[in-house]
Amino acid sequence: MKAKLLTALAGAAALAAAGCTSPQGEVDLDVDAVPWVPASAQLASYGGCDEALEGIQNAAVAMMAQWQAGEYFASGFAEDGVAREEGDLSAAGDSAESPTAAASDSYSQTNNAVAGVDEPDIVKTDGTFVYSVLQNELRAVDTRSGEVVAEHRYDDMSWDHELFLGDDELLVMYTQDRQDDEAYYSEFTIDRLDPATLAVLDTFAMDGSMVDARLVDGEVRLAVSSQPSIEPVQDVLYDADADLEDLKAAVAATDLEDWVPGFSVNGEDGEVDCRDIAHPDRFSGSAVTVFGLSADGGWEGVEPHTVMADSDTVYGTTESLYLAHYDYGWGAAEDGEEPQSETELYRFHFEGGEPRLAGEATVAGSLLNQYSLSEYDGHLRVATTENDAVWGWWGGCGPAADCAWDGGFAAGEVAPAEPEPSKSTVTVFAVGDEALTETGSVTDLGVTEQIYAVRFIADTAYIVTFRQTDPLYTVDLSDPANPVVTGELKITGYSGYLHPVGTDRLLGVGQEATEDGVTTGLQVSLFDTAAPEAAVLDQYFRENSDSSVQWDPHAFLYWDDAGIAVLPVTDWGRDYANCRTGVVVLAVGADTVEQAAWIEQEVDDPYSEGVVRTLVVGGQLWTLSAAGLQSNELGGGYAETAWIGF
Repeated sequence: MKAKLLTALAGAAALAAAGCTSPQGEVDLDVDAVPWVPASAQLASYGGCDEALEGIQNAAVAMMAQWQAGEYFASGFAEDGVAREEGDLSAAGDSAESPTAAASDSYSQTNNAVAGVDEPDIVKTDGTFVYSVLQNELRAVDTRSGEVVAEHRYDDMSWDHELFLGDDELLVMYTQDRQDDEAYYSEFTIDRLDPATLAVLDTFAMDGSMVDARLVDGEVRLAVSSQPSIEPVQDVLYDADADLEDLKAAVAATDLEDWVPGFSVNGEDGEVDCRDIAHPDRFSGSAVTVFGLSADGGWEGVEPHTVMADSDTVYGTTESLYLAHYDYGWGAAEDGEEPQSETELYRFHFEGGEPRLAGEATVAGSLLNQYSLSEYDGHLRVATTENDAVWGWWGGCGPAADCAWDGGFAAGEVAPAEPEPSKSTVTVFAVGDEALTETGSVTDLGVTEQIYAVRFIADTAYIVTFRQTDPLYTVDLSDPANPVVTGELKITGYSGYLHPVGTDRLLGVGQEATEDGVTTGLQVSLFDTAAPEAAVLDQYFRENSDSSVQWDPHAFLYWDDAGIAVLPVTDWGRDYANCRTGVVVLAVGADTVEQAAWIEQEVDDPYSEGVVRTLVVGGQLWTLSAAGLQSNELGGGYAETAWIGF
């Protein structure tokens, strides 16, 4: 594989400032501005490697020239291609209704969005052994003896480790930071291990990092994001004396290897077929590659398919993998124009382990996460928020965002035009063999607000929007051509995760808030969804607390056999003093939700060693932290029964 430079470019430009190293001779690059083209999801494939290289170079130069015109980098090219003076710069700136609950009589599994589609997580179990990977330590624990029977330490330069458990293998996926000839780059790796010894049986590696993966019937389906090698191009982008001709020359000096990720299987290099490279109308150089690997090995015949786009959201069904690519109209906010954005959706259908592009669509705005997508009864339903997510990039804060700055602008810097009030929309598409065709939509949900949680259950959608209060919208999707909002329940606070807990019952995990929208602590709400409008049956409140379930659904456990929901919780205390972590066990009745137990582990540092997952194995409730595994009685007094320290 060829080394890829690991770049960290400001704002959304990090998605693409790509490029760099080598064919000989001059290339006449087209640098016409790339206009904002709504609904630009249609992909096209290249006819060969020469056509692919030329197309990628042209697209990259056009997009980078727009970034420079918009002054997103240290220098900026004026419309005539002449570099601006430094002084100029200082003045600018299936069905998701059936999640995995008690999928087995004896042990719990990952909280997956779609039944039959496993998602990677930091812990897996077969009902006897618990496999976990935390702080770069992979361990196999025998729950019968309470012993760590195998362990493996991953390099400190590796990160984002996640697991799949097959019939006779353990799969570990992670990203490594690497250096080659003074170039730094990221490399995605998946190891197939013997679960008994943790010995490596097979290794697949690809430039980039994993977006997400799914395991279906013994087949791992992956999406890997990659950035091209860009060092010479990056030098030009940050050179205040450079002009447009310098940028064109730097991009022209690249070859196809610099743009398309390389890969290897057990150390043998491979390359993506040029005919398996596709692209939308407008792109900038980043790529996402889709491929399948058999869980039981035989990876030499892998055939990756690359799309010249970025993606940070994956939704999987038993037959398909959907990629969501967020696209923003760079420069559209200048001169008082409203920012524009859309999400492009690409459906890949898997047959015999190989992905085939089987439909594309576009929706206005952005997705919250994979729960914003649902395939059911031959239709794909998509929930998006327009405008507020775009405005958030300029300084707002979404439900899971960290406000790294206060949203202000430097003296003399021109703020982008404020967009129209945000709104949310549900759009429905018919899923055909080769196409996604829009059939209907309903919009104007949560005007001035944005989506905080979505759950599709059969032909109904439940959508939480929030700004100061929490409307829980009920949307009837039984007629795909005419979605209808049937309910709008308003309560204080919001739910960040929604989970079905029985017939006509929905549990919401989030935050209580004042009438002004100031959050005050963990709130778990039980909703009755039997009527066209949901109703609150009961609520659990824990002051000055939150739960990782709000942004990480894998942290949620619902065990139907016992009628309990289990959530990791951090109690911050007033003024963030006296922090404590543990799990709250909630008894979920027909119309009540109340605390059944509070379980803590003895940890030295609750900030880094708090409980991250809970699971049921052998009639016990297990809690996992970086410090160890603890078991408690399942029911009764939930007394501690074992401790396995790491």
